[in-house]
Amino acid sequence: MSDRPHIEFIQSQMLPWRRIGPGLVRPDVEYKLLSRDAQTGACSVLMRYAPGWSREGPEHIVADEEFFVIEGALDMDGHRYTADSYAFLPAGWTRHEMSSESGCVVIAFYNCEPVLVMEAGDGTAETSPRAVQHLDAAGMAWDMTLNDPNLKHLGIGRKNLRTDPETGERTFLSLILPQAEPPGQRGPQEIHPIVEEAFLLGGDLTGPHGTMHPGAYFWRPPGIAHGPFGARWGAVSLIRFVGGRHVNIWTESEAPFSFTAPYAPILPPELAHLAGWPWQPVAAY
Repeated sequence: MSDRPHIEFIQSQMLPWRRIGPGLVRPDVEYKLLSRDAQTGACSVLMRYAPGWSREGPEHIVADEEFFVIEGALDMDGHRYTADSYAFLPAGWTRHEMSSESGCVVIAFYNCEPVLVMEAGDGTAETSPRAVQHLDAAGMAWDMTLNDPNLKHLGIGRKNLRTDPETGERTFLSLILPQAEPPGQRGPQEIHPIVEEAFLLGGDLTGPHGTMHPGAYFWRPPGIAHGPFGARWGAVSLIRFVGGRHVNIWTESEAPFSFTAPYAPILPPELAHLAGWPWQPVAAY
């Protein structure tokens, strides 16, 4: 049973940078906490590595580490993870050398408290069928063959980054085309029997809770009706389905859509003060 609250949505720009303390995944790296399960310590974070940062192992963490590089580059044991690189390293994966010459920002996900152990793992993580050591998402083609008929107006494309062979959990990049809105400015709502988590990498995406800009994040528990959505200039999101296989269930009733929907987030008490401070990107003109 998850103890992680419903967040829909926050702009990560409004959250403070903090420094990771000793005993956790990356001592001295800065982070923004996007969401956390108080019961298990599972969390989603933005992490910022300063230029020149480096670390020597061997070491491992007791949690699965899944990450996507947003900007900059991170070097780890002979692999250079440049922007748009992805990895899923199961718990116990040994890190020998890590560095970031120019600095980088990544979004990372951990399935329990990411406690750091200052010794090598037992080697099983590196041979796990769940592992994705390094994926260049920028070099992948968009799969445009999808679609659920109820999402046809979005023109969705996907790049599948990972499907867990044991649980069916899935992580992918989602593309929505520009000038996309539901026909007649209304449509049915989706429901998933598992968690959906997303971080907006580019563009804009509008739904009942307002318009998300790059840096927007949500954690949506199972069983929550959501949508419909539209995008004036298109959108690219990193999406995770957590807790099982991705299934779309549609409501029989329809909900309205408007590009002028005000910011009306669902936030836990510790973030409730952000509801009155809707963030807007710097004007381009």
